[in-house]
Amino acid sequence: MKQTFKKNIANRLRNVHIIVAIFFVVSVLLVPFVNADRFEQEITELKQDNAQSRSLVDQLTEEAKSLEDAINKMQAQIDALQAQIAANKNKSAELKVKIAEAEIELAHQKDVLGQNIKAMYLEGQISTLEMLATSKDLSQFVDKQQYRDVVKSKIKGQVDAITALRLELQAQKEEVERLIKEDNQLKTEIGKQQTERNRLLNLNQTEQNDFNQKIAQNNERIKDLRQQQALENIRLFGGGDGVIGGGGYPWGGAPCLSTGQVDGWCPGFEWGYNGSWNNWSTGGYAYRNCTDWVAWRTGASGGLGNAKLWDDRAPSYGYAVTNTPTKGAAAVSNSGYYGHVMYVESVNGDGTITISDYNRAGTGKYSVATINPSGLVFVIIPH
Repeated sequence: MKQTFKKNIANRLRNVHIIVAIFFVVSVLLVPFVNADRFEQEITELKQDNAQSRSLVDQLTEEAKSLEDAINKMQAQIDALQAQIAANKNKSAELKVKIAEAEIELAHQKDVLGQNIKAMYLEGQISTLEMLATSKDLSQFVDKQQYRDVVKSKIKGQVDAITALRLELQAQKEEVERLIKEDNQLKTEIGKQQTERNRLLNLNQTEQNDFNQKIAQNNERIKDLRQQQALENIRLFGGGDGVIGGGGYPWGGAPCLSTGQVDGWCPGFEWGYNGSWNNWSTGGYAYRNCTDWVAWRTGASGGLGNAKLWDDRAPSYGYAVTNTPTKGAAAVSNSGYYGHVMYVESVNGDGTITISDYNRAGTGKYSVATINPSGLVFVIIPH
């Protein structure tokens, strides 16, 4: 009975120890995973932010082209409006000349009308009987009557002509006023279009400048992080100046995609071809980086992410993770922002390991070194 009780107690204690051990292991593995994901998340967000900003800059560039087209059309409208204003001014000047001529003719017609009215009035003072009595014969009387009729008809024609001239003058003056008003409206419209043109251009350029500045700031942040990582790698594993294209790596001579190169140093640590720094032959790792080198040597999956995440994500791909140095494994350092991954060329009898890597010092070069494996985690990738 006592033995059974003791056995149960021992089993419970053993289970407790197992649970505690599991909890400890999970905690140890979880902490770097959380930290690594946090780092990875920040750099991913920076790159996503840059990609979005570049996309917006491209959109703004297209909008600028559309704006330029609209501005060219607007300028054509402005030119047409200004031509119309010039035509209106010419027409207005012509009308003013015609008005002056019409006013002279009107004054002349008024003078003729006055004389005819005076003649008509004088003739009108003689009665028909007196006209007949003073006439030598009937034919003379008829001539006088015809004369009066002619004068009356002429007076009527002159009155009609004067009325027509007045109407024409009024219409011409109204046309001149309309043209002047239209000119003022056209000038106002031109001013509005020019103001809108300048506003759109300035707004577009300001937005482009803001996004380009944001991209530059993000790139500086990424560059600083990678420089810090390179310094940390040098501290841990030595200088690693190495050589370009060593180890049989096919992409060791990939050119730098960034501007501002100094003595072979590539800002942003982005080497590649045709504007792309992703090497899809290895699953999307960056050319001449440590991850791309080890993925090429081991055939590792493309989803392991930055070096610091390899040991965290390896189990989900069926890769074993161990603290025991193993030839052909990926040696992972979790030190620094990105971490560093190396290929284990050999495990030596004195406890050291010989590794090969790329971009240890941020130069994108191939290096070989013999180092102490302390602090490293090894990912076994069947190949």
